[in-house]
Amino acid sequence: MKLDIGLLNLANALAAHSASRQGLVAENLANADTPGYRARDLEPFANVANRTSINARQMRATQEDHFGQSAGKAAFSIQETSAFGAESPNGNTVSLDDQMMRSAALKVDHDLAIGVYSKSLQILRLGLGRR
Repeated sequence: MKLDIGLLNLANALAAHSASRQGLVAENLANADTPGYRARDLEPFANVANRTSINARQMRATQEDHFGQSAGKAAFSIQETSAFGAESPNGNTVSLDDQMMRSAALKVDHDLAIGVYSKSLQILRLGLGRR
């Protein structure tokens, strides 16, 4: 019997993406009044999942900056983003309403990832005869 834990890998990647994206939303909110600050966000998770094979076996980084990125960190590309009409006269593109909506959507994504991960582990434990 082959144990395919692709679903666990996918849930782990979604949780990591949501956590990284939440950090950027917090940074955007912290700089809401900074002149010239441009709002940033990560590319959508669907693009990341389609671009890289999350289910495929990947090489492990054993040292910092091994393979051109920090060990243990996923490669999510950061891009500038702003809501329509959000740019203020001082060049700041942070919209508080937009960032709060992104934060709420991220909570849903993160809760989904954690729920799938925990339920999958419960199913594995049940299959092993443990509760």
